[in-house]
Amino acid sequence: MNTVHDRFVGAYPGHAYGTEEEPTRLLARLSALDRMTEAAAGRLPDERLLPVRALLDRADARLRTAPRHSAVVIAGATGSGKSSLFNALVGLDLSPVGVRRPTTTGAVSCAWDPDGAGPLLDLLGFPRGRRIPRHGVLDDAGPLRDPVLSRLVLIDLPDHDSVETGHREEVDRYVAAADHLIWVLDPQKYADALVHHAYLRPLAQHADVLTVVLNQTDRLPGPDAVAQVTTDLRRILADDGLADVRLIATSAATGDGVRELRDAVAGVAASRRTALLRLSADLDHLTASFDRVFTGVVPGAETFDPPVRDRLVDGIAGAAGIGGGGGERGAVYPIHVHEVDLAVRHAAFGLVRDLPRPWASGVREALAHGARRVPEALRAELATPAGPAAAVPARVQAAAVALWVGVALTVLGVVGIALALADIEPIGRVDGWYAALAPLAAGVLLALGALYAGEAWRSEADRDRRVAAERELRARVAGVADEYLVDPATVELERYREAHAFFVAAREALHVH
Repeated sequence: MNTVHDRFVGAYPGHAYGTEEEPTRLLARLSALDRMTEAAAGRLPDERLLPVRALLDRADARLRTAPRHSAVVIAGATGSGKSSLFNALVGLDLSPVGVRRPTTTGAVSCAWDPDGAGPLLDLLGFPRGRRIPRHGVLDDAGPLRDPVLSRLVLIDLPDHDSVETGHREEVDRYVAAADHLIWVLDPQKYADALVHHAYLRPLAQHADVLTVVLNQTDRLPGPDAVAQVTTDLRRILADDGLADVRLIATSAATGDGVRELRDAVAGVAASRRTALLRLSADLDHLTASFDRVFTGVVPGAETFDPPVRDRLVDGIAGAAGIGGGGGERGAVYPIHVHEVDLAVRHAAFGLVRDLPRPWASGVREALAHGARRVPEALRAELATPAGPAAAVPARVQAAAVALWVGVALTVLGVVGIALALADIEPIGRVDGWYAALAPLAAGVLLALGALYAGEAWRSEADRDRRVAAERELRARVAGVADEYLVDPATVELERYREAHAFFVAAREALHVH
């Protein structure tokens, strides 16, 4: 199946109304949501991602189906008079009306353009036997022939508080899929906790696609009572998060407010933005539920914090006995597994302390999996023969040559003194002493100086060799750490950063009014 950013490329004819920005931004949000889902797969539970995929599929199908039409559902409790309102809006007695018991045994639809509305009703899964055309032999003319209303599909739902489980399921299904909702309350049960907690409060982000109707105002004592109940209902709706929702007081019996409601419904049909608004509201509601799993510090350009990496490498090197200023080629380095685990746990703490739980778990899992493979990989790496040893520095070699020259001069001086003591001709005693002292003194001084300097230079060269060997061993340790720990953890961190960016793009509300 194509990803949403493929299937949503291009225009959706019939939806580019209001402003050109609206459909473009909606498609961009849907695309970002799909990419977020791809990045989050395996990190967020499938049950969290299933509603996302369902919304993406529904959005694609809705935007491709009957873009000129709007599905408006009328919902309410038993005895609220919603079917009477439905008949008043339609202008015909199409839906049975009851007073004490629910009489809407199933949803009923009325379309002013039944042929054009057919694909939308099919998409909603609406039974063909309950679809009623507004025009035909019943009514061939009149004000409701307005072309604007030809875009309208009006659906009367069963009572949401019906004792029939199937009725409640039907209400829930159409409420979740309709383009616009009309929720009918009555003066007796307008504050019922069931309807507010189960339906209206979850629609707090759907004020643009919701109309609340206080029906049966004729049962109140007078205008003051209507105003009082309306004010109280407005307060309750504000508590539900619907302070700005459209609220209309009506009486299907007297006709009060019905014209205002009919105009509101006509406005919904005329806007041709209703589907966009509903999908955008659904996006707002859905993405808000992901706030907790994307609230946290987002890794920067250096995904795996360099100081954390350095401490990790130090800890693993210490677990192998490497450190303290020296290392030896060919030495055997026992790996202390518990020290490796400790270094990895410290690194994990530094990396995930500011991440949301699902993503922190992903990083920990990647590090834990790698930590189990590090000891064996480290043994194999450290057992690999090192490169050739560094050559003896030239100055150490020069000191050795100077030492031998000094020794030679010293020997020459000693021989000269011996010859002078023997008074061998033609050297003679006095001249021999002077001739022998010069090379003797020079040889002794040269040998002692070369010995001292050579030893110092050799010690420095040995220290450099050990440091170089330790640097090489540490580089090997770092390579193992990168392969089994740093790189896998970086993949998880970058995955979170990518998913977070797509979440932010999908979360951006589409403010259209």
